[in-house]
Amino acid sequence: MRKSLFCFTALCIMFSSGVCRAQLSTTDSLTVERAVQMTVANHPLIRQAGYGVTAAQARIAGSRSMYCPDISLAGMYTLLEPIPSIDIPDLGSFQMYPANNYDFHLEARQMLYDFGRTSAGVELAESGLRTAGDHMEVVKSGLAYQTTAVFNAILILHRTIAVIDEQIETLEQHVGIINKMIQAGTATDFDSLTTEVRIAAALNERVEAVLALENQEIAFRQLTGLGKDQPVCLRGSLYDEPRAIDPDSALAEAKRQRPELIMSRESENSAEIRARLASLGNRPSVALGLTSGFKNGYFPDLNKPEANIAVGVQLVIPIFNGFQTRHQRVEADADIRAGKAQTASIERQVTGEVEQAVAGVKASVRRIENSRVQVRRAEAALSRAEAKYEAGVVTNMDLLDLQAALSQAKLTHLKSVYDYIISLNALDKATGRKIW
Repeated sequence: MRKSLFCFTALCIMFSSGVCRAQLSTTDSLTVERAVQMTVANHPLIRQAGYGVTAAQARIAGSRSMYCPDISLAGMYTLLEPIPSIDIPDLGSFQMYPANNYDFHLEARQMLYDFGRTSAGVELAESGLRTAGDHMEVVKSGLAYQTTAVFNAILILHRTIAVIDEQIETLEQHVGIINKMIQAGTATDFDSLTTEVRIAAALNERVEAVLALENQEIAFRQLTGLGKDQPVCLRGSLYDEPRAIDPDSALAEAKRQRPELIMSRESENSAEIRARLASLGNRPSVALGLTSGFKNGYFPDLNKPEANIAVGVQLVIPIFNGFQTRHQRVEADADIRAGKAQTASIERQVTGEVEQAVAGVKASVRRIENSRVQVRRAEAALSRAEAKYEAGVVTNMDLLDLQAALSQAKLTHLKSVYDYIISLNALDKATGRKIW
């Protein structure tokens, strides 16, 4: 009897097939790439990071506005009393200014030179935009790999349930055979009870697996935004040929493209710009001012509004600001050192993650090879035992033990495959590989 060999062959075929709670075609099922795209498109954390990018773009536009003139329109009325006057013999009495004073003017002020403070502010805002973009990449990376992990967990749980169902079906067939043997007087109730105990244990395992599957599907819906009334129907392969891995190349790749490292280095750059901006805090500035409008108070008719214009150049030289510039320099220098320390810490963390992931992938490949051998040996042992069982050489208990061993070997193989996928995803994440 070759039933167990057939079942394992079917299990291997399932590694490249789709799994779904509802009976849908493969065109309706989701690949891992599509699932990641849905997460990136729908998750609120990514939208939140996107708003941060928009705010950073607005800060750049705001900092560049310092290059433009500051133009304002103003109007003022002033009542002055008493009104001084002067008496000139033979000419009469003259007021120095009117009681009701009106002044309406357009004022423009343009910064001419500020020793690079404006350009440094623009550079700092641009660095902030890059940091906001790097933060979005970090958020995308975390959610994308979380989606991938949940996706693969759902696939492996479906396979696990299939193996448990196969085991339960085999045990139930044995119960039927044993019951016929009891009726014929060639077996006892002990054999039947033992098999039913095994069925109950397998059913409990199935309940745990189904619960884990439901929890993973809930997490999948939360990540991708899939509706509650839509089935979680997935399609993908769990295992391909082992990937060739060069630890040195993986580490170099991680240091080049890991989003956390890129963001930390950009934070260092921002701190250096802030330090340069702080050093310019006590530098002079030169501005051009222009005022044009209408006001009264001109001789000879003090109450008649007259057009007027005023042009001037303003030089501001800071003398003392309460040591604010000094304190800002100290703060900026501390931020630079803190940024460098943070980057060094992240580099250490990334190095450790890459090394651990590489070791995990290699160990998982070895476990897969060992579990394959274990499955083949369990199948061979069960095949021989089935022939001996039909000949009455081995007992029902011996056969059940071998069938349980085969089921356990298959579950071990599934776990080895799952561990390999987890390690491979961990390596991709550690090296900063984009999967969206």
